[in-house]
Amino acid sequence: MSFIIEVDTSEVEGKLDAILNAVPDGILAGAIHVKGKVAEYPPQAHLTRASVYGQSFVSDKQRRWFFAVGIHQTPYCRTSTLAKNWSINQTNNGWTAIIDNNTPYGHFVQGSEDQSLYHRAQGWKRTDEVAQQERENVIRMVIQAIEKAIG
Repeated sequence: MSFIIEVDTSEVEGKLDAILNAVPDGILAGAIHVKGKVAEYPPQAHLTRASVYGQSFVSDKQRRWFFAVGIHQTPYCRTSTLAKNWSINQTNNGWTAIIDNNTPYGHFVQGSEDQSLYHRAQGWKRTDEVAQQERENVIRMVIQAIEKAIG
């Protein structure tokens, strides 16, 4: 005994198209979420060089250079420049989202490989840490976009 099972392929193809079209929306939603997390500033901490590095300046010459260059304003006032410079670009037909920051000093503050000890001590999260912490949320957002698309 045998029987035939037939499926209307147009309905299946329509669902597959809906899924394929929904994935970039979910990825974008996830990228927006992660961008918001990476742009969060830690509470402002007033650390001394000695508390972070074990000593203040190595020499008087180093101390004079530090203040003469003018990169350090005392007292420090946050400008939120780092947070404002995060951007999202989608590539690969929306299947890849790149979260980028073009601030020249950003990699010292949140870089995965070259974050300064001082910024680490202040509580700044590295980009790789944020990406790993938010991975499940991004996956959930992609799944929600797919479920919404297929009803």
